[in-house]
Amino acid sequence: MSVKGWPAAGRRAVVVDNELYRPWIDDSEPRITVVQTVPAAIADQPVPPPGRHATQAVEAARDEIGRLRAHSGNATGVLGHLSAVLIRADAVASSQIEQITTSSEALAVALADLGDEGADPVPRGTELVAANVATALHAFRSDEAVDVEWFHRRHRSLLAADSEMLPRYLGAWRDCAVWIGENRQTADFEGPPHDQVAALMDDLVRFAARRDLHPVIHAAIAHAQFETIHPYVDGNGRVGRLLIHPLLDAGPAPVPVAHGLLHDPAGYVGGLSAYRAGDVDAWVAAFAAAVADGAIAAIRLVGRIDDLRQAFRDRIRTRAGSAVDHILDSLIHTPAITARHIQETYGVTPGRASQILHQLAEADVLRSSTHRADRSQVWVAHHVIDAIDTINTTLPRRHLPTP
Repeated sequence: MSVKGWPAAGRRAVVVDNELYRPWIDDSEPRITVVQTVPAAIADQPVPPPGRHATQAVEAARDEIGRLRAHSGNATGVLGHLSAVLIRADAVASSQIEQITTSSEALAVALADLGDEGADPVPRGTELVAANVATALHAFRSDEAVDVEWFHRRHRSLLAADSEMLPRYLGAWRDCAVWIGENRQTADFEGPPHDQVAALMDDLVRFAARRDLHPVIHAAIAHAQFETIHPYVDGNGRVGRLLIHPLLDAGPAPVPVAHGLLHDPAGYVGGLSAYRAGDVDAWVAAFAAAVADGAIAAIRLVGRIDDLRQAFRDRIRTRAGSAVDHILDSLIHTPAITARHIQETYGVTPGRASQILHQLAEADVLRSSTHRADRSQVWVAHHVIDAIDTINTTLPRRHLPTP
């Protein structure tokens, strides 16, 4: 038990085969000692009252979440699309933490699901980020309980498109060691032995079901515990950040917490290290600051999206319920479209679909893309894409507070 009242993770030194052993190199050793981090069970662990700094951070996060709810409710006509916009922003940031990136335009086209016939090949990074967005949105909109299968379904959905992932590892606890670093000998972190993963995850599921904790503290601890268990061979960061949303319970407009974490990755890693050392206070303070930062960025994005929606309607005069009216709304959450999509979705002729696209382009709502789908030209709502891209620049720089 740490002096902060939270159990520190155990550190277990074990001797293992050195996969990098080269007998022709003098100082190469056939066996090496590694240190595995083994978290304590926490399902029934009393959570100590947060200290002054953590309390202030949690209160600030709560206030910003409240502001986001209020701003979302005032964004007339936009709320129904906000979950898609904000979850997309969060999933993109979550992928960037893992150095998985793509262009915003390529992602918009992939997410629009405009068809496969004649479509451009989708790069691996785009496919993985798109899977992250789709999985995150489904997880947010679902009311499924957080249990073992909740984790496995998310993992399968996230990694199914990854050609480097062996099928037997999809939605299955790892059966091998896992570490963070270039190699096992110099790793910054190694998770617990694989034969302890199932029991530790059962314990985490029980912790996730608790109802006696502040949502910010609940989400912070559950996320850090998951990352310490590291139950999968890959995808642990992305799955662990998906866990934040059902526990944070921020309402219909989700908080893109990953944006706050991405803006200070050193603080993120330092906060997880503090948690593993038993300093839950330092971790909660860092996590709560990321929640507040994400909510602040989301408030600005909500305002920008609402402004764009109004600007689109100022430029394009159309009657309520028309195809153009529906298209203007749909571009908020799916900012890529083709003539064929318009024909099939709204039952208009090819000529009318082409006329609509050129009308929207002349009003600077759309611009043509270099991407193609179903042998059709793709058009993108570039202002919407830019709005999502720029929210990270609004975040203040945060650092892990000194314990």
